[in-house]
Amino acid sequence: MGVSKVKRYFLWLCLGLSLAIFSCQQRTAVPRVPIPVVNAALIDQPLVPLSQPGPWAEVSHLISYDNRLWFANSMLFNNHNSADIYSYGPGANDTRLEQHLFSQSAGEPVVSEGLLYWPFEDPRFSADLGEYMVTNGDQWQWHILPEGEAFHVHAMENHGNYLWAATGAWSGGLQRSSDGGKMWELVYTYPTPDRRVSRVTNLVSLDDDHLLAEIMAVHEQGSKVLMWQGDDFQAIDSWPDGKRVKSLTAFQGHGYGVNQNRDDSYSVWRTDGTLTEPVTALDGHYIRAFAATETTLWAVSSTQSDGYLWRSDDGMVWTAVQQFTDMRPLDVAIHTGQVYVGGQGNNGKGVLWGPPTPQVLSTNQQSKLTLTGPLPADPLPADPLPKDPLPKDPLPQQVIASGDTQALEAILTSPITYTDGNAQDVLATALLPSATDADPAVGQQLTSYLTQALPVKSAQLFENNASAPATHVSQWYLLWAMGLNGHGQVPIELLQQSWTEPANDREKYWHPAPAAAWTAARLGQDDEATITAIIERLTTQEDPLWLVGDFVGALHALTGEQYGYDVSAWQQWWEEQKE
Repeated sequence: MGVSKVKRYFLWLCLGLSLAIFSCQQRTAVPRVPIPVVNAALIDQPLVPLSQPGPWAEVSHLISYDNRLWFANSMLFNNHNSADIYSYGPGANDTRLEQHLFSQSAGEPVVSEGLLYWPFEDPRFSADLGEYMVTNGDQWQWHILPEGEAFHVHAMENHGNYLWAATGAWSGGLQRSSDGGKMWELVYTYPTPDRRVSRVTNLVSLDDDHLLAEIMAVHEQGSKVLMWQGDDFQAIDSWPDGKRVKSLTAFQGHGYGVNQNRDDSYSVWRTDGTLTEPVTALDGHYIRAFAATETTLWAVSSTQSDGYLWRSDDGMVWTAVQQFTDMRPLDVAIHTGQVYVGGQGNNGKGVLWGPPTPQVLSTNQQSKLTLTGPLPADPLPADPLPKDPLPKDPLPQQVIASGDTQALEAILTSPITYTDGNAQDVLATALLPSATDADPAVGQQLTSYLTQALPVKSAQLFENNASAPATHVSQWYLLWAMGLNGHGQVPIELLQQSWTEPANDREKYWHPAPAAAWTAARLGQDDEATITAIIERLTTQEDPLWLVGDFVGALHALTGEQYGYDVSAWQQWWEEQKE
């Protein structure tokens, strides 16, 4: 791994603190801004609130796919265990819950070859491997990035006949796939000094030959925009110094980005890969996001409680076209030629704004591919996106072959697995071959381990800096492996297990109940006992709302019903099903 476990955990905590500081700055340290003149004639019609479907504070990560506008509802500025994916259909003015991600927030999605890829910004299983989901608009699959160390998958992008994934760990990285995610290769690791942290957090294809990336390395001076130069990244030296860059967007041969300056002010710059120049027309405004068509570049800016929608025909001259007085805009996207904005409503919940009347749906959508695999309706078919292979490098000593039950049992039942201070790494590494096997017999074997007795009561994690019941930790990673394997059976008792965990700042837990809900959904475990247990769990008063979201997500995946967080509607539906 390159860094001692003590340093890793220390840095883990420091990184969390630094990101919390950045989040607070994004939320509160917004400078006083000039009041622009709004020219509403430059937009077809003023945007209006369209949808506010979930309980979480922000709507973001807007993307057009399959004749619908997709978006995430999550908590962007806090560590939080929920990220719900919705889609909105302008024609019918309907909003659908599409998927619940087992992640702390969502990464930046991408459409590639007719499929929608959605990265896990912070996978909750904490197995040191990047995770993402892929859908054809109807079915979903869960996959991992098998190469390198990745605590986060911040963004995915199309460029040069490859699918790219931007990752973060102690060193930021970049992986790519030439076959839509069947195989991945680690192509870049940012050189990061010991006791420092870096992440690749943003990607944009500038043109066929140039890929831009944002590197988050707050310990370094200089440009934070990199450009792929054939087989490596090089910094664009003309980009100004800053802490980080956000919202990289390509428009008419330039890459636009929001530079967070050393004094925590923000400024917009653009580059063609060689020359970089400031976009002074937006000075004083905190630009949250851009969206581009061939002829127009759109942007949204925000203050603590409101904001503006902007447009430009050349990227340099900008006009505000709408003010939002009861919403903080955070994201903007183009769908079927129309502008949509996501943000935080004045009631503290995420909201989507867009044109007030249904628009003609585009006939120029990418065709969908057919996904098969370990999906709820069909748990045993062939898989055109096979489970990710094991790393090509020599396997660590702890890795054992899939199906070697004797060796796996030895690790699962060894006291040193739980007392040596790093139980999460030992278990995830040992279980990786079984997780990527897709053999039903292996999944059933993993199930049998869920109820085995362990020789110790407590597991030490992150070099003795965290602890949890050993049984919980063992079950957590067994459920992770079962969900990826696609086979097995989640015991009802794990779905019913009471939540007794004290809250912590990182919102990291190893309690089996949320993992059991996630894995039951991945296995398509929709028998009456399972659905009953999940329905009953919705009414547990002790559960935090994000844990309710885990069970809501499982119910939706298993049944396809659209009741969201409406507990009484779920109860009524289930009573009707049993009649």
